Amino acid sequence: MHQPRKWWIGLPILAILVYAAATSLTPRIEADLASRVAARLNVDAAKIAVSGRDVTVAGVPPEALAALRDEPGLRKIAVAAPPVAAPSGALTAQPQPSQPYVFAVTLRENMIALDGKLPDAALRQQAVARAAAAGAGLAVTDSATIDPHAPAGDYATALGAALDALGALAQGKVTLSDTRLSIEGKGRANVRAESLGANVKAHLPPGFDLGKVDVAPGPVSPYLFEAIRKDGVVTLTGFAPDDSAHARLVEFVRRRFFDATLTDRLDVAAGAPPKFVEAAEAGLAALARLEDGRLALSDADLALTGVARFDGARAEINAALDAGAPKNFRSDPRLMTHTLGAPLDAAGCRAAFARLSTTPVLFDADDAAISDESAALVDGLTATALRCQGAPIEVAGHLDDQGIAELARDRSKRRAQLVVDKFVKAGADSFHVWAMGYGGERPLAPNDSAENRARNRRIEFIVK
Repeated sequence: MHQPRKWWIGLPILAILVYAAATSLTPRIEADLASRVAARLNVDAAKIAVSGRDVTVAGVPPEALAALRDEPGLRKIAVAAPPVAAPSGALTAQPQPSQPYVFAVTLRENMIALDGKLPDAALRQQAVARAAAAGAGLAVTDSATIDPHAPAGDYATALGAALDALGALAQGKVTLSDTRLSIEGKGRANVRAESLGANVKAHLPPGFDLGKVDVAPGPVSPYLFEAIRKDGVVTLTGFAPDDSAHARLVEFVRRRFFDATLTDRLDVAAGAPPKFVEAAEAGLAALARLEDGRLALSDADLALTGVARFDGARAEINAALDAGAPKNFRSDPRLMTHTLGAPLDAAGCRAAFARLSTTPVLFDADDAAISDESAALVDGLTATALRCQGAPIEVAGHLDDQGIAELARDRSKRRAQLVVDKFVKAGADSFHVWAMGYGGERPLAPNDSAENRARNRRIEFIVK
């Protein structure tokens, strides 16, 4: 019986049958097509990809595809693009190195900042507390993170050494990078880079070492300076405020200590009280007039002990020190007087004066007084004259050939008289010592150079 309105009921069944046939036959059709294409091109079937009736071939030139134009069942054919080669010389990817394990503490004027990595919360808490103690109560900001992968070894002790180093700084930074500790900044009072580095190194645990220590010296307190004169040697120890002051003090000693050699062990450090260099020079000028002695400055206290060459010199030294020391310094000289020793005969006097006369006596520009630089030398000459009481002594003044001869004689005698007056004031017999002026009449060397003219300007001691 014909029913035209019912024909659509069979369409789903037909679709299922067609799909089943297609899915079961497609793999065999594609495999057959790949086999035929591989045979025509004489290539390995593994280089051929088939999708339906579309074929892609790898490893053949494009012109070889012309042989497949009449291949049955083939709809579309293409050549696969070759893989992109890495550029010649290109670097292969390397694994990224692991990041260093860094912990740093920075000390500023008003705060302390923690940054970097710490192994655990307990050590982090200790670091904050010790940093606060090192900064004497400054606020601490903590930006450190917890990372349990700390370097092998006693990291806690190494961290403690780092924070102890922070306590020696007025400002600066300590950094523990892996197993190396570095320090930079400015030291607190009495802290110097050498001693700080040695102390920190001694407290680092095995496996950790000390890197750069770039620490400016801190101020010294108390500020010490010492000069000891003994057995013909002057030894300087302690501190000078800067390189210029150091050089100034060394040069002062070389000018004033005519009969002593210098051993310089001064260091440069901040922290000196006002007028420190002036106080040191006043003390050194006094020490230069002693046979042996010690000058000690501690902040604004000045102490001087030693032995003056004769009794009159002791009073002069005390007075000069009192006048020369800055008002902010407290001076405390405690001097004794040297026993002159046995009297000298004429030959002994000549030898003693000859030894001292290798250093020239200097005078102020107007010849009104003996120069302060020659005070120690004149003390030595005076002590010799006091031992030569029985020998007549002529003190002869000489000049170079410059100027009018008559005026030069008068000037040279004034200079000689200043020395005689020193002798007499100290106790020499005025009937046995007198002054003579010869001007430029008796030169030691030709007056043809500044050096020779300086040699001719001199004081001589002639023992009769």
